[in-house]
Amino acid sequence: MQHQHPGRATAPPEPLRDPAALRRVLSPRSVALVGVSAEPTSFGARSTTNLRDFAGQVWTVNPKYAGQELHGRPCFGSIADLPEAPDCVLLALPRTGVLAGVRAAAERGAGGVVVYASGYGETGLADRVAEEDALREAARSSSLPLVGVNCLGVVDHTTRAAVTFMPEYPRLTAPAGGVAVTSQSGALGYALMQAAERGFSLCHMATAGNATDLDVCDLAAYQLSMPECRSVALAVEGLRDARRLFLLGDAAREAGKAVVVLKLGRGEAGAAAAVSHTGSLAGSAAAWSAAFRRAGLAEVEDFDALLETAGLFAKAPKPKARGVAIVTPSGGAGIMAADHAEALGLDMPQPAPETERVLRGAIPEFGAPRNPCDLTAQVATNPAMFDACMDAMLADPQYGVVVMPVVYSHHATTAGRMESMRPHARKHGKPVCIAWMPEQLEGPGAVAADSAPELPLFRSTRRLMNAIRLWLEHDAQQAPAPDAGPAAASGLETAAASLPDGGTLMEAEAKALFARAGLPVVEERRAATAEAAAEAAAALGFPVVLKLDSPDIAHKTEVGGVKLNLADADAVRGAFDAIAASARRHAPGARVDGVLVQRMARKGVELILGCKRDPQFGPMVLVGTGGVMAELFRDVALDLAPVTPERAEAMLRGLKGFPLLDGFRGAEKADVRAVAAAVAAFSALVAAAGERIAEAEINPLIAGPWGCLAVDGLVRCGPA
Repeated sequence: MQHQHPGRATAPPEPLRDPAALRRVLSPRSVALVGVSAEPTSFGARSTTNLRDFAGQVWTVNPKYAGQELHGRPCFGSIADLPEAPDCVLLALPRTGVLAGVRAAAERGAGGVVVYASGYGETGLADRVAEEDALREAARSSSLPLVGVNCLGVVDHTTRAAVTFMPEYPRLTAPAGGVAVTSQSGALGYALMQAAERGFSLCHMATAGNATDLDVCDLAAYQLSMPECRSVALAVEGLRDARRLFLLGDAAREAGKAVVVLKLGRGEAGAAAAVSHTGSLAGSAAAWSAAFRRAGLAEVEDFDALLETAGLFAKAPKPKARGVAIVTPSGGAGIMAADHAEALGLDMPQPAPETERVLRGAIPEFGAPRNPCDLTAQVATNPAMFDACMDAMLADPQYGVVVMPVVYSHHATTAGRMESMRPHARKHGKPVCIAWMPEQLEGPGAVAADSAPELPLFRSTRRLMNAIRLWLEHDAQQAPAPDAGPAAASGLETAAASLPDGGTLMEAEAKALFARAGLPVVEERRAATAEAAAEAAAALGFPVVLKLDSPDIAHKTEVGGVKLNLADADAVRGAFDAIAASARRHAPGARVDGVLVQRMARKGVELILGCKRDPQFGPMVLVGTGGVMAELFRDVALDLAPVTPERAEAMLRGLKGFPLLDGFRGAEKADVRAVAAAVAAFSALVAAAGERIAEAEINPLIAGPWGCLAVDGLVRCGPA
């Protein structure tokens, strides 16, 4: 069931295209290639050659060769002359002929078009941007799906429909199935597709290019609808509306399949102009990662990991347990694998007594009947011993996956060893992940594992363990937590409406806004003179804190604008004078309204709670280790606003510094639920405010067994 998505308080994102409406262009039964020349190296000729093994009808279109055969296919003078409406029309035309080709395909009743031509909006030239806009309008007004422009094409490997100009597709002979590939970059998409030459099972590839009409979310959603597809490997650069990722996540959940995603281009230039610590901590890459998590997509950070991880999702059934077992003939390889598992927080329980009994009976005394399990080199001479140990580890209910580091490739035995593992994996319904360590990268064992439906293959133990982590986390996410619900409660809407048009709310005004949203804030009074500060301190009760009150200085500590633990009136007067002098010295042009007088807050754990408005995803909420160390340690969790208290608590528990809240070294435990409630209330405020809040921060938010308290804050307002 679809659920409410976070993001901008504007019109909802455009729905994903109906996969049924895309079948003709993405899985065609007939293809017309327009603009094919006689030159065998041309894009059109290459595309014709790639359709050599396609069982459907193929026509070429070029008035110069009408009535003849071109590259072994019948050639027609125009699309209108074709004997029937083609499913897919490939426009292998220069840019200037594409618009007319789109209109002709629509008039003939084609199922869609694929456009190779480049030189459109990617040039940045205004007339080319307008030209691409006109092409989009022509396709959409005629309900003609368009793949591209500036793309490498599509491949349905199940029917051998290779509508692409990349050479030598007929060499990709692996049986279709398993993983589908969607990429904005055509070259990277086909780089992944070429794994089919080594035996890796893929079912489909689609490249979006400029995404003039169909974007990667539309293409990936179609692939999820294919029966052969078990997972999608998605490489995304950017989207016109990135909120469509949440629709793709819904489609994946409904299909019971996974999308493994790589974000290309993770620059942080947008953080440079930030006012708060939050601004520099919640950069563009962090926002995308948060959105992927919220959408339920499994993110990898390296291109090398994309296909391998998607392969695990395609080959592995639902996890039966969270434990990881390691079985290997090399003690060193087992230790290395265990190191990577431990670094990622994976659970490696020791074998159950019955499992250990089998291991001890089979493994020589110089081996290790434990986890990691060292079978020793004797396994090479005793296949029955290997089978007994592998079966016992897979049968152990603690383990959801077995990892097998392979340390050498031997033509006589390694491929056979891969085959011997397959029935055990099938019997227990658990994957056996192969960590391929030989520098003979395409040895016979590697090819055997790649082609085996039960044996995900990795050429890096670190990537293997990270893929297992993602597989386990993804399974836990398939029952999504309830959304925060409508963020725009009337009180929050009223508070947001009172914000000024632009400018910055400094501490006093910011905390007043936070208090209206239900956050606990420290009691304080304003004082314009030293004497007024002393009187305010006496009324609040000593000890107190004095803070510079200036609308022009965001970070008071950097200009000597904070004095702590002032025990009497004389100390307050002296601190007032020192703050005023320091402000004049460090920021002579700044307006100074006096000081804020606050009673010293109780001791506790300092957190940072902030929000930044991301141009793609709207308000993002951040929580992490706070105080002046926030940017130094960068121990933060980020999510899209609003978040529920449950999601907020999960953010807190994901921090490296969470033990500080959980009674580290005998300290009292903080009230984590109270902190989570404050995070949720803050996120509801910024979500309700929409564009009225560009940036907001509470730093520090002090947490203890008594609850939490907002001690400092600021808000940078957006336009009304």
